[in-house]
Amino acid sequence: MVYSSLFHWCLFARPAFFWSRDLLAKAASGNSGDSVYRLLEAQNADGQTALHLACRRGSADLVRAILEYREANVDILDKGANVRSRLREGFGPSVAHVCAYHGQPDCMRELLLAGADPNAVDDEGESVLHRALAKRYTDCAIVILEHGGSGSMAFVNSKNLTPLHLSVATWNVTVVRKWVEVASPEEIAEAVDIPSPVGTALCMAASSKKDHEIEGRQLVQILLAAGADPTTQDAPHGRTALHTAAMANDVELVKIILDAGVDVNIRNMHNTIPLHVALARGAKSCVGILLNAGANCNIQDDEGDNAFHIAADAAKMIRENLEWLIIMLRNPDAAVEARNHSGKTLRDYLETLPREWISEDLMEALLLRGVYLSPTIFEVGDWVKFKRSLTTPANGWQGAKHKSVGFVQTVVDKENLVVSFCTGESHVLANEVWKVIPLDRGQHVKLKTDVKEPRFGWRGQLRDSIGTVLCVDDDGILRVGFPGASRGWKADPAEMERVEEFKVGDWVRIRPSLTTAKHGLGSVTPGSIGIVYCIRPDGSLYLELSYLPQPWHCEPEEVEAVSPFRIGDRVCVKRSVAEPRYAWGGETHHSVGRISEIENDGLLVIEIPNRPIPWQADPSDMEKVEDFKVGDWVRVKASVSAPIYGWEDVSRNSIGVIHSLEDDGNIGVAFCFRSKPFSCSVTDVEKVPPFELGQEVRVMPSVAQPRLGWSNENPATVGKIARIDMDGTLNVRVAGRRGLWKMSPGDAERLSGFEVGDWVRSKPSLGTRPSYDWNTIGKESLAVVHSVQENGYLDLACCFRKGRWSTHYTDVEKVPSFKVGQNVRFRTGLVEPRWGWRGAQPDSRGILTSVHADGEVMVAFFGLSGLWRGDPADLETEQLFEVGEWVRLKEDGSIWKSIAPGCVGIVQGLGYDGGDKWDGTTYVGFCGEQEKWVGPSSHLERVQRLVVGQKVRVKLSVKQPRFGWSGHNHGSIGTIAAIDADGKLRIYTPAGLKTWMLDPSEVEQVEEEELQIGDWVKVKKSVSTPSHQWGEVNHSSIGVVHRMDDGELWVAFCFVERLWLCKAWEMERIRAFKIGDKVRIRDGLVSPRWGWGMETHASKGQVVGVDANGKLRIKFQWREGRPWIGDPADIALDES
Repeated sequence: MVYSSLFHWCLFARPAFFWSRDLLAKAASGNSGDSVYRLLEAQNADGQTALHLACRRGSADLVRAILEYREANVDILDKGANVRSRLREGFGPSVAHVCAYHGQPDCMRELLLAGADPNAVDDEGESVLHRALAKRYTDCAIVILEHGGSGSMAFVNSKNLTPLHLSVATWNVTVVRKWVEVASPEEIAEAVDIPSPVGTALCMAASSKKDHEIEGRQLVQILLAAGADPTTQDAPHGRTALHTAAMANDVELVKIILDAGVDVNIRNMHNTIPLHVALARGAKSCVGILLNAGANCNIQDDEGDNAFHIAADAAKMIRENLEWLIIMLRNPDAAVEARNHSGKTLRDYLETLPREWISEDLMEALLLRGVYLSPTIFEVGDWVKFKRSLTTPANGWQGAKHKSVGFVQTVVDKENLVVSFCTGESHVLANEVWKVIPLDRGQHVKLKTDVKEPRFGWRGQLRDSIGTVLCVDDDGILRVGFPGASRGWKADPAEMERVEEFKVGDWVRIRPSLTTAKHGLGSVTPGSIGIVYCIRPDGSLYLELSYLPQPWHCEPEEVEAVSPFRIGDRVCVKRSVAEPRYAWGGETHHSVGRISEIENDGLLVIEIPNRPIPWQADPSDMEKVEDFKVGDWVRVKASVSAPIYGWEDVSRNSIGVIHSLEDDGNIGVAFCFRSKPFSCSVTDVEKVPPFELGQEVRVMPSVAQPRLGWSNENPATVGKIARIDMDGTLNVRVAGRRGLWKMSPGDAERLSGFEVGDWVRSKPSLGTRPSYDWNTIGKESLAVVHSVQENGYLDLACCFRKGRWSTHYTDVEKVPSFKVGQNVRFRTGLVEPRWGWRGAQPDSRGILTSVHADGEVMVAFFGLSGLWRGDPADLETEQLFEVGEWVRLKEDGSIWKSIAPGCVGIVQGLGYDGGDKWDGTTYVGFCGEQEKWVGPSSHLERVQRLVVGQKVRVKLSVKQPRFGWSGHNHGSIGTIAAIDADGKLRIYTPAGLKTWMLDPSEVEQVEEEELQIGDWVKVKKSVSTPSHQWGEVNHSSIGVVHRMDDGELWVAFCFVERLWLCKAWEMERIRAFKIGDKVRIRDGLVSPRWGWGMETHASKGQVVGVDANGKLRIKFQWREGRPWIGDPADIALDES
C-alpha cells in the first residue's frame, strides 16, 4: 500500500518518469510478479490506476514503461477489473477513453499497439472515437483510426450521433478524409448514410454555418466520393444536399454536387427541385448554374407550381426573378399556360405586379410565347419614357429625345397623355411610352455612366458624386442635393439613376433617428440590426430581424451599413442596454463570450465561459470586444458609468497602456501616475490612437494642473515626444530645455503637425470628396498651408484659385514640396496641363526656376525659350543622382544580366540626348559586371553608402554570396578594408586567410545598439553585484526595460511588483519571447516559479500571451483550460 501511494505521488512529481520507473523496477526485482500487479492495479481516491494517470498526463514514455510489464492491463473491463474503477467524471472504464478524453495521441498509440480495443464503448454508449472527437482532438482521433478504430464510425451514442456526425458537426475535414482512406468499403457503407436527428452526414455538411462554407464543401466532396446517398433529406426541412446548397446560393457547393453526378432535377419530399428553392430564395448565382445544367422549368411540385409560377410570385420581393423569367421563356417548351392547384398561371402572377416593374424585354419575351398582359393604365404622376421600338412619335418629338424621362401631367383619355419632360410638355400617345420606376424624394442618386455631359452642367460635381433627391419640379426637373453644396443641383431624370447601396446578405442598422418609415415601422425598433434578405424591383429592401417572424420592408435610405459580426468574434452586451431582448441568464455587462453561430436573421449564438449552454442575443444589443493585446493604448469608455472594480485614482480622461491580459476577461492597465497596474474588465475600455515619437504635443487647454506637474512649463509650451515609457509617460523635448518634460498622455493634446509652407493634398482614404471645397479644385490638386488655426483647421492656398479656404488637418496629408533647382517632367497620364501645353510636350524635361507661395511654379524646359508657368499637380520630380552616390535598383526594375531588383551599385554618370539635354537615364556600376547599367532614374533609389572600417555580416536572406563564402558563414563579422569603384567590398576577418569579397547588396551593418524601452534584458555575467544590489533578481532573471533616464534603467520582472533599478551598462539585450513562439521548459530546471501543473520537461507548447513584465502564457499541447503561466527564465525556445 505504501508503494502504491508513493507510485501515484510520483506520477505527479518531477521528474516523474525516472522516479516512477525506479519504483516499477524495485517492485519487479522480486521473483513474483504480484508486487508489480498490485502496483499497477492500485487505484487512488478517484478510482484511477497508474496507467490512467500516465495517460491523463500525456507521458508516453511512462505509458510505454508500464506496458513493458506483462501485468499491465490496457483495458480494465476486458481483464475483469472492478467496474467501480471507472472515472467519477464519466471518462469511461477504458484507459483508452481516458486517453481520448485528454487528447494524448502518443499515449493512445502506445495503448493501441499494446492491444487496447480501439472500438471500446463505455456505459454511456460513447466509443473511444466519440470521446476524442467531442473534445476536438484531431491528432488523437487520427491515431485511433490508423489502429483499427474505423469501424466505430458507425456506432450511435445515446444522442443518436455517430463519430462521423461529430466530425461533420465540427467541420473536421482531416478526420473524415483519414477515415475514408483507412476504412474498408463495408465500414464506409455501414456508416455514411446513418441519419442523425438533423439528417445524414451529407445533409449536415451541406448545411454548414456561416464562415465554415469551405470546410462544408470539402466534406460534401469527400462524402459523395465515398458513396453517400445524394437523395437523403434533412429532418427539419426535407431538403437534399443540392436543395440546401441552392437555397444558400453556394455556387461552389452546387458545382461540387453536380460534378459528382447528382441529378439537377432531384426532388425532395414535396416534389420540389433545387431550381424551385433557388428562385424562391433569390439565389441568383445558383439559378443560372442550375438552368445551364439542364434544370426543367416545367416540373411542378405538390402545389402544382413550376419554375414560372415560383419566379413570378417571388418577383414581388426578388427583382432578379424578372430577369430569370426572360431567360426561362426562351425555352421553346416553356409551360407558360400551366395552372397550379390554385388555378393560377404565369400571367395571373405578373398581373399583380406594378406595371413599371415589367421591362420591355420581359414584355417582348411574353409576347413571343403568346402571353398577353392587360393594357397599361396611366395615371397622373406616373414616370414614363419612350418605347425603344418607337421611330417617330405621332405628334413629333416636341423637343424631347428618345431617352427622355418625364412624368404624366394630364391623362386626356385612354389613348392620349400630356407628359412633362425637362424640355417642356409633350402630347404623346399611350402606346408610345412605357412606365418606369420613379425616383422619389430622399433617394440617393448618381449620374449614369453613359452620360458624357449633363444637360444642366457639372457645377463642380464629380462623376461619382452621390446626392439626394430633394424634389421633382413640375417641369420634370430633379433637384439633387450634394454634401457641402449651398443649393440643389438641377438634373435631367433621364441622366440619373438610383444608387445601389446594399446587396443581399449585407448587415445594416435601421437608422436610430428614424421616426417614420415609407412602408411603416410596424414592430421594428430604430437602431435594430438586421441582414438584407432580398431587394425588390423598385430598389426597396426586405430585412431579416432576429425578433420578427417575417422580413421587414424598408427603403435603403432608412438603413445604414454596419460592420458584420463574424463567428469567433468576442462580444458583450452594450452598456446602454439595460435589459437584452433575450433575457439575461446570469450574465452581466462584463460577461464576454465568443460567437459560435450566426443565424440567417442575424441572431447570435454565443458561448460564454462557465455557462452550460450557449446564449442567444439580438445583434443590436451586442458590441464587439476589441481584440486587445499587450501594449495597446486604452481609456475607459464614455458609456461606462464605473469600471468593474471602481475608479480608484483613474479618471475618464486617463490614458494608459495594457500590461497584462487575463483569461477571465480582466486586464491590467499601466497609468503613468500609478505604481501598480489598474485592474478592470476588457468591456470597460476602448482603444485610442497611440502616441508616437516625434509627435508635437502640448497640455490640453482644459487641464488646469497636469498629473505629472508643470515642471516650469506653461499652457503655451509645445514640444515633440522624444521617448515613451512603458507606462505611457511621454518624455517631451522642449526647445531651450535641457532635460525632457514628463507628461501624462491623458493630459496631452496632439497638434496637427502642419506648419506654414507645408504642401498638402486630400487624403486618398477620404474617397472622392472630403469637402465641397476640395471637390471644386479636384482631389489630385496640391495646396500650400497659409496659416494654422488652434482648432485644427488649416487655411490653404492654391495657384489657380483666388482667396483661401479652410479644411481640417485630418482631411489632408503632407506631400514633398517642390523646390528651385529640381528636375521635373509632366505627370504620367496627364491629358493636358491646367493652362495648356504652350509649346511644351508630354516628354519635356526641365528645371524649376521659381516656386510661389501659392504653389505656382516656373519651369525652364529644355528646347523651349522663356519660362513656363505651371500647376505643380501637373508635374513630378525626377531624381538626379550625382556621380559616386550609392543607389539600389527598385523592386519594379527589370532584371539585367546578373543584376536584379535589390542590387546595390554606384552612380558612374548621366545620359544626355545629343548636346546638353539630359535624357533621364543614369549610368550605374554594379560589381560583377563589366558593362555599366543604363536605365531611367525612376528605377533607382538612394541608399546609405558603406565606408571603410564599418563592420558587416551577410544577410540571413542570402543563401549563397555572389563571390562565395571563402570559409565563412552567416555568423561571421568582418571589417570593410576597401571598396572598389563598382561597390565591391573587400572584407577583413581575423579567421580569414585571404580577403573576402562581397556584393554590397548582400551585407548588413553590425552596430552596437543602445538599450531602448521595451527591450528584454538580463544582468551581464561579468557583473558580480549590481550597483543597486540584487534583491530578488539573479543572473538568470529576464526582465523588460520600462523606463530609462540618465544611464539608469527601471526594469520590470514578472516576479517583482516594483520596477528594479540598475545601470544601463550592467544589462545586456536578449531575444524577446513573442506570441507564436514554440517553446519548452528549460532543461535542468528543478521547479518552475509557479509550479509544474500537469507539465513535464517533455511538454511542448506555444506562447499565446506575453505580459509587459515578461510573464508568459503558454498553451501546451493537449492542455485544457487556461494557459500555463511561466517565468521567461524557466522557458527555452523549442528548436526541434
